[in-house]
This record gives sequence, C-alpha cells and structure tokens, in this order.
Amino acid sequence: MANADLEAVDPLHRFVLLSVIELRHREDVPAHSFDVTRVCEDMLDEFDELAAVLPGGITRQRTITALTELEEADLLDKQKTKSPTGKGRPAYALDIDEVGVLAALEDDDRFADAVEHVRETRS
Repeated sequence: MANADLEAVDPLHRFVLLSVIELRHREDVPAHSFDVTRVCEDMLDEFDELAAVLPGGITRQRTITALTELEEADLLDKQKTKSPTGKGRPAYALDIDEVGVLAALEDDDRFADAVEHVRETRS
C-alpha cells in the first residue's frame, strides 16, 4: 500500500487497521469485530497519544462500521466464520502490505508508540 493511500484513510480506520495487524501477530485472524474492539480498547488504555485519534473512545459499532468500510475500500478481506451455534459471522483479515502500513503509521506521532508495540508482538 502506498503512503498516499493510507493518508486518504481517517485516523479511526488507521487505528482499526493497526488492531487487525496486532491480531494477525497473535495468529487470531480472521478477526471478528469484538476482538478488534477489545484490542482497540487495550491500546487506548496503554497509549495516551491514541486518545487524540479516538475522542470519546471506541465502541463495537464504530469498529464494525470501520471494518466494513475498510473491506469496501479493499484494505481488508471479509470472510465468513461459524459461531458455536452454527451461524455465520463476518471476520476480517489484512488485504494489504503490513510493512507499508506500519511504516506509514510510525511517521504519525499519535501512532508511533503503538506501532512499536505491535512490531514487538510478532511471533
């Protein structure tokens, strides 16, 4: 993904992409909206700079909306997984260059510490 492409994505969507990358490093992909929301909440608690990205915090609905929009923009791949009750659930996986996303986000002071954390989680 080119830097210019990521610059067209608002900070909420960048933050959600970063959370999906974190889940990928945990080998927890495709990721469901509730997992992405949980990672977003954890990062907001850990990194004060991210508060500027998400005034008012994160909700599952904001996460679902962002995931859907990222999938529509071909930045995430949407897949169906089955719940324990047998119902299909949307799940998402990164559909772009992780290294490029992390490099672009690292240049933004609001994301720099969180990007370093995500890089450290690689298995």
